[in-house]
Amino acid sequence: MELLITETNETIEAFISKDFIPESLCETLRTASILIFPFENLRDTLIPPFPIGTEGILRYFQEKLPQELNIDICISDEDYQEFAFNNDYKRIGNFIVKAVAIPAFVTILSSYIYNKYIKEDDTKPQIQIIDKSNNITITNHISTLADKKYLEPTHIKFSVTVVDTAGTSKNINYEGLATEFDTVLKALKEYEK
Repeated sequence: MELLITETNETIEAFISKDFIPESLCETLRTASILIFPFENLRDTLIPPFPIGTEGILRYFQEKLPQELNIDICISDEDYQEFAFNNDYKRIGNFIVKAVAIPAFVTILSSYIYNKYIKEDDTKPQIQIIDKSNNITITNHISTLADKKYLEPTHIKFSVTVVDTAGTSKNINYEGLATEFDTVLKALKEYEK
């Protein structure tokens, strides 16, 4: 597990003034409590992509957020594109969160990760091997018996930049097991306002 917390001078204005964000979208993004930001500097793409599944997490947040908070995506509809990262990590995304939205963000993101990844890992079957020649019965979780990557626990990767009212920011990067996500929750809760 890798949890990296760094001070940054990034502001919401700095994020939304990137070249790939049209000026017409900036005013809407300024009012958002939570922003989903693409992966910049990825290969030779002019318009940075989002990880596969970003639309799903956006809809999940839109359904669960309290009415006074909102979430938006930092790209125009015409320029939106997803990218499949072929590695062992499920990339959730890059988030920019105003400190006032941290309690709701933590609750909704943890619910999303639990329902999408942890619950799925917990449903992997138990296997019972019966060897009648030796009268031996072995019951194990399937992941201990098979050397298949899809049976391993899910690893996730994401970053959250928390921007407070004073304009200071902290960037929290997490890369590790979905089941160890509570470490990130504790780090994020320190920035609740």
